[in-house]
Amino acid sequence: MSKTNKISLFAANTAQISLILTFALAPANCKRAETFPTLGDQVASPVAVAVAPGEGYFYALNADFDRTYNSGSLLVIDTDGNKKSAIPVPRLGRNIAVAGNDMIVTFDSDGTTTNAEAILYDVSTPETPREVRRIDLGCSPLNIVMREGYKHFAIACEGVGEAGGILIGTLTDDRSQTSVKLVRTYGTTRRAMHIDPVNELLFAFPTDYGKQTWMDLDDLDDAATYAADGTKTITPNEIPDLYENTRQARSNLSQRQIYQFIVYDLAAERAATPEAFPFRDARSAEVAKEFRWIYFNPEDYTGTPDSDAGLTSTTATRRYYRTNFFAAAQDPDDNAAFYLSHRGHIDSVTGVGSPHANDVLRIALTSNPRVKADGTVPLTSDYLQITRVYGRGAEDSSKGRHYPGNIEVKRVLGEKMLFVNHFRDLVNWTRSQIYFGIAAKSLGHDYWSSEIGNSDSDAKNSYYDIAVNSAGRAAACSFYGNKVILFDVLPGADIKVHLNVE
Repeated sequence: MSKTNKISLFAANTAQISLILTFALAPANCKRAETFPTLGDQVASPVAVAVAPGEGYFYALNADFDRTYNSGSLLVIDTDGNKKSAIPVPRLGRNIAVAGNDMIVTFDSDGTTTNAEAILYDVSTPETPREVRRIDLGCSPLNIVMREGYKHFAIACEGVGEAGGILIGTLTDDRSQTSVKLVRTYGTTRRAMHIDPVNELLFAFPTDYGKQTWMDLDDLDDAATYAADGTKTITPNEIPDLYENTRQARSNLSQRQIYQFIVYDLAAERAATPEAFPFRDARSAEVAKEFRWIYFNPEDYTGTPDSDAGLTSTTATRRYYRTNFFAAAQDPDDNAAFYLSHRGHIDSVTGVGSPHANDVLRIALTSNPRVKADGTVPLTSDYLQITRVYGRGAEDSSKGRHYPGNIEVKRVLGEKMLFVNHFRDLVNWTRSQIYFGIAAKSLGHDYWSSEIGNSDSDAKNSYYDIAVNSAGRAAACSFYGNKVILFDVLPGADIKVHLNVE
């Protein structure tokens, strides 16, 4: 398969993958089935990395998108880059999540014989993961989130008749009985997810997986509330007046969903009758109250108001609605806080887009976001405090090419650190516009930062995903370069490549 086909498959959705592979791989009746060499411990289209329990190993997921080999693999690499084992897995791997002694790996359908599925592993012996359970997903997985010590996990997916599918899984005492259920199809893709195990809430944020056409809405007015009959009350309600001042605007849910995040009540849905975690239609009254508006004008990481031009409105009812969040990461010191990567494209011709995006934000839960006893939905500003911790500063001098993707927050050698994988790939940008980088930033008092990025147009020098241990060894994938890159991170000093594992 050509490099062009490989790039297309990486970004394609389930339907596209199925169509391409059905024609490209299905043998004709008069021909013998194709055979492929064994992958073994080689590296082929790696897409995800994770730190093993005990932090002595990294897991790297080989997807083999080229169909060069007979399968994908889960590669176990020690922190010095030695390959310890390679576990054969289905091709088209997507994500890895590790929580305690549990690891879940997701795979897309290849459009022929393999269904989209998740595999649960016991990693109590980190260097030799043991398969415990295979689960048919029924949709194309985009991301998975789980938390150590909490029995529920979530998988974001698409291809279930409507975008924005969310699966909720339950880890049982007998892990071989672990299961998942489709609970929602929210209408828009929501890859950036965070589970709060203390309050038993799932937060899910919209993600633009296409050509980055979604744009933040700057300076929209929210001065009134419009009832179903068109009655106007001079009371702000978070909804942009433009989106509710006519019957047509109120009925067009798709135009607003990309500016709304989800608060899903895990505890309440688990207790639902007659069955736990029921599927609810996106237009139901219960689901309507799970949609919340994303608007913010954050302080920066020094605690001062964000002073970028155009972000300071003199009208109290003006809000800045945001969209396109790629990933979330838990705050290691605070269960009530997490981080989001916020992406935004600016059209090179028209100049229209999201000029105040491409940041990493800290989201702190300050009060209960659940619907109140009287049915009132709390306002976003009542329970979320949003602070920009990365972007629009000295650490981002080439901002036009910086698109934060996966992120991780970790204490490294005692210092609280943010790690950011920037990527603009060949799917949606020309070769001269691509950029891949790994950035490290201290979240302590000095805000030190450093970055390694590719300064050429060769996609083989790419970075995708990021995993870091507390000793300062990090790993990232080079999907196009067929290698796993290990980094050394010394807080306050440097981030540099340690070794390429090929």
